Amino acid sequence: MFASSRSADTRAAIAVGRARSGVRRWRRHVTGYLFAGPAVAVLAAFLLYPIGYSLWLSFHEWSGYTPQWGPFVGIANYLALARDEVFWKATWNSLVFVIVRTPLEVGLGFLLAVLLNRKMPARALLRTLFFVPVVMSLIVVTIIFQRIYEPNTGLLNSMLRGVGLGALAHPWLGDAVTALPAVIAVSVWKNVGFSLVILLAGLQSLPQDVLDAGRVDGANAWQLTTRVILPLMRPILGLTGLLSIIGGLKVFDLVFIMTRGGPTYSTEVLATMLYRQAFELNEMGVASAIAVILVALVLGTARLQTLLVSERDEART
Repeated sequence: MFASSRSADTRAAIAVGRARSGVRRWRRHVTGYLFAGPAVAVLAAFLLYPIGYSLWLSFHEWSGYTPQWGPFVGIANYLALARDEVFWKATWNSLVFVIVRTPLEVGLGFLLAVLLNRKMPARALLRTLFFVPVVMSLIVVTIIFQRIYEPNTGLLNSMLRGVGLGALAHPWLGDAVTALPAVIAVSVWKNVGFSLVILLAGLQSLPQDVLDAGRVDGANAWQLTTRVILPLMRPILGLTGLLSIIGGLKVFDLVFIMTRGGPTYSTEVLATMLYRQAFELNEMGVASAIAVILVALVLGTARLQTLLVSERDEART
């Protein structure tokens, strides 16, 4: 009898202790929740709500001119996209844009970061010059390259004719074969400085004793870069690649200003098609479906990159 009452008292004491510890934990974190509350509210208002609104709108037919949504059509907007050749062309162009741009941007950025991380004359000036295109207005950049690519008096064709390679002169933005590569080249030129800054910061944060140990062991510059620096830079390279992929999937202004998706949809990407469906064809439901697909691609890419990095880290440990 006494044993049973003693065990009951023990269980009651344990329950009270757990309740008190839970209250203490909540009190300890309530300040953090209060500070994070406004940021979470802003995030929900300007990010989560628009995503949910677009998702719901993608199941409706709406022109954008009436105060009320049109009829609920289910997945009809997605089926219409699946039957649209322009949608598949835009999806393919977006993937090509990412697949070509990301290795060039990250690779050139890493190469320049390795070079500018060494002691050399005018190193600070070169770092600034390589970053200038990043802060330049995109309108200015597109106007400059439209003049460079101009088929008759453009700088590129004029230089080709000047060195006796006039046969290579080409309407770069007017040909369906060369328009997309020409736009990708402009994107790489403008954004490689951003990758350079991130990778240069990563190089400067590497442990110097590891690099010195590699030099003492007789590693030359190539071996030091490929066998020591590259493995240490994998997380930074992964982050830079992810940012480049997301930027490539979302590209709109550069393509829209330079080519407006032409000629013959050869540079049409998902973002320009979204704009065309929404503000030129007034098909808000179809445009919202494209937006949902684009968000899914971006979030899926980010999640895949996170999983790959975590699996690689677990394999090394």
